[in-house]
Amino acid sequence: MGRSLLTCKWALQIVMHLADSPRRPSELLRLVKGIEERVLFDRLKRLTAVGVVNKIEKDGYPKETFYYLVNPEELKPICAWLRSMPIPVEKVVAVMSCRWTLEIMDELDRELSPKMLKETLPGLTDKVLHARLRELEDLGLVQRTVLPTKPVRVIYRLTERGIELRPLLKRMKELILYRGRTRSQASSPVHGS
Repeated sequence: MGRSLLTCKWALQIVMHLADSPRRPSELLRLVKGIEERVLFDRLKRLTAVGVVNKIEKDGYPKETFYYLVNPEELKPICAWLRSMPIPVEKVVAVMSCRWTLEIMDELDRELSPKMLKETLPGLTDKVLHARLRELEDLGLVQRTVLPTKPVRVIYRLTERGIELRPLLKRMKELILYRGRTRSQASSPVHGS
């Protein structure tokens, strides 16, 4: 089991702040509310190891270290989306780290009813499907349309933002920061990481 960039609230918040400009660790400690110093340095180390972040160390006294995004243009759309959300990053992480979220988004290239979605995703229950669709709709990634037919029919499809962000969300999920089960993974995505 691995912990990806998409499922770590601290890593996402660090990336959001580095999207603006290179930052010193002391600045990041001030900007990322609630993060402990050891966690900050751990996430910076892991983000550097997977090639998302790099650092510059300036000689002299005192020695200065700055961290920056390796490819800021790639991550700016996701950072802008996270900033535009009226909910905390923790809630976004909780939704995106759930099983079936990206699988549902993959199927919604075309308009589909919940019944059609269940047929294409074996093992997905009605309860989970409707919860994920509602959460994705709240995040502005999926659009729900009620067709005035008899009986009433409901269809879902990705919004423009969902289409734009889907490849980046998948890439972020593939960037594994670390493997194995840790104490923070045992807790829920909202509280852990």
